Amino acid sequence: MFEINPKIEVKKEYLLDTTIFVVEDFYRNPDQVFDFLFNREIPLWKINQEPTSNGIHFEDRRTIEDWGSYNLKKVYEFLKKLCNQTYQKPEIVTNATKFYKHDFNDYKNCNWWPHRDDGYNAIVYFNDECGTNLYSPDHVDELSHEHKDPWIQKGKYQVLKTLEPKFNKLVFFDGLKFPHGMDISNDTYFDKFRYNQVFFFDA
Repeated sequence: MFEINPKIEVKKEYLLDTTIFVVEDFYRNPDQVFDFLFNREIPLWKINQEPTSNGIHFEDRRTIEDWGSYNLKKVYEFLKKLCNQTYQKPEIVTNATKFYKHDFNDYKNCNWWPHRDDGYNAIVYFNDECGTNLYSPDHVDELSHEHKDPWIQKGKYQVLKTLEPKFNKLVFFDGLKFPHGMDISNDTYFDKFRYNQVFFFDA
């Protein structure tokens, strides 16, 4: 199911003394992976945490489940060798996001939820638009509430780099050092979902 393409080439980019890894055509059978991950009911994320606009102004849906598959563990082990960080267990983690046409979703003047994670993050895109913004780590203010105030006025965070998406492309970056978030730069995902699979590591 999660077999890595045997012909991949790992490319490296550098940003503020960190390495960003980029792999095109990551999975050998990406359509099969997509069908398995996303042709199912995916629940709204943190829907019981209040206050929330999830399910009101947008849909943030996620799958997090144990998957003892040898193939998925191989993906985690492959990534572990690149970043030299550890993972807790080889979980399936997915994001599916869609926005409603409402003034709340002011993507022209705002950026979507800059946040940090515990270490390196890998994202496999299953879309060709709206990648991931990496923001300056110099911004130390408290980050916004994920589902209450996810939109931040443009200019408050300095965008250092936008990781461009492509179907079956993997990007791997330091999600602890860089605040980061979806690059919602057009209305593509007001009519359909933005899909990706993610892998989290601990610094």
